[in-house]
Amino acid sequence: MVTFEIFRDKLSAQAKEMGFTDYEMYYSAGNSFSVRVFKGELAEHKDTSTEGVGFRGTYNGKMGYAYTEKLDTDLITPLLQNAIGNASIIEEDEVEKLYQGDKDYPQVDTYSPTLSSVDSEQKINWALEMEAYGLSLDPRVKLIDHCTILTTEGATAIANAYGLNLAQKTNMAVAYLIARVEENGQNKNAMEFWMGRDFSSFDYKALASKAVNTALSYLGAESIPGGQYPVLFNDETSRELFGAFASIFKAELCQKGFSLLNKSRVGEVIAAPFVTLRDDGICDQSLNSSAFDAEGVASQNKAIIENGVLKTLLYNTKSAAKDGVKSTGNASKASFGSAINTSTTNFYLTPGEKSYDELVQGMDNGVVITDLAGIHSGANTISGDFSFSADGYLVENGKIVKPVEQITVAGNFFELLKDIQSVGSDLRFSYTGIGMPSVLVNGLSIAGL
Repeated sequence: MVTFEIFRDKLSAQAKEMGFTDYEMYYSAGNSFSVRVFKGELAEHKDTSTEGVGFRGTYNGKMGYAYTEKLDTDLITPLLQNAIGNASIIEEDEVEKLYQGDKDYPQVDTYSPTLSSVDSEQKINWALEMEAYGLSLDPRVKLIDHCTILTTEGATAIANAYGLNLAQKTNMAVAYLIARVEENGQNKNAMEFWMGRDFSSFDYKALASKAVNTALSYLGAESIPGGQYPVLFNDETSRELFGAFASIFKAELCQKGFSLLNKSRVGEVIAAPFVTLRDDGICDQSLNSSAFDAEGVASQNKAIIENGVLKTLLYNTKSAAKDGVKSTGNASKASFGSAINTSTTNFYLTPGEKSYDELVQGMDNGVVITDLAGIHSGANTISGDFSFSADGYLVENGKIVKPVEQITVAGNFFELLKDIQSVGSDLRFSYTGIGMPSVLVNGLSIAGL
């Protein structure tokens, strides 16, 4: 069996022989296990593995890309020939540079041997028990759907001609389900999830109970008159909202005119004075931390917005060079065969002091948004305009009085940042690395009856 270390050394030597002036190898391997149960039976069982090496190197002043899905030393020559061929068709004058490395890299715990020791039979049993428990909670529960337990394990390594040699292992577990309820011909549903690196903190009864209780709370929902309302996005919908507009902070898109932000606006007030939006490469509350990004830049913790002021955009090395700044450690690759892009790491609003319940009580009359639909089609990330179908609750005199449905919430994200009235204390991350607390906005347009 050829290990990455063996493949790396042979690829490095041959790249030099074939005339590459510098080069980089990006290795990733992963295993994903998932089990989904439905009506007391195993509905889906997946156990997949991937492995491969992405290569990029400078040949005659141009950067060429190639990749292989097999660590076979006989494939090194055609791999390098592909990279040379790809370099020859590059028309861009700008020279792409490889990163030479940082002096120090943070220590981060991204792997739990305990999690990897849990066998598939135990995961299947938990999924079956989770479904059965959810169905037993109330006669109005008609179905437990997408009842899934998922575990992933991966390894990443980066090595280049400048002596950079980094490696990291990761794993995580996710469990989720959708509870579907029915009463008087009305159907409602709610999803809940858990994630972690230790199943000792996994409580399938609590997970199922929360999904069922949330779904039941939506029964009897109706629309409301349209108008301007104070709006409270709960932690789930604020994650969806901020996630939809995360790209406006990516420098490579700003430089192409795909965002109203750019380097010249750094230092400008773009949000309410108590709003701090962070992107932290290492965050104890998230499972998406890493010691380095996809180019080998050491992970960094930074405020994108601090006390309402834009402090930085998110950079990889190429976009950073264009703006004359340093990379913020936000380079990403979708897979070993992908080109370098930019992405958030642990992206979140710094939580405030008020709980979700306190925010509801303090909004007097308004609407709580608990479900959004049409996130991708309803968001214009260039202008900031958005319009989403939504469900939630109507609040009167600081109390939730009834569930609402068939409404549309609309506004502009750039204006919303300035109109945030309060940020909750209930910060919660998803497995994507986006974490948001509840967010109370002064006023948004609601279309209803």
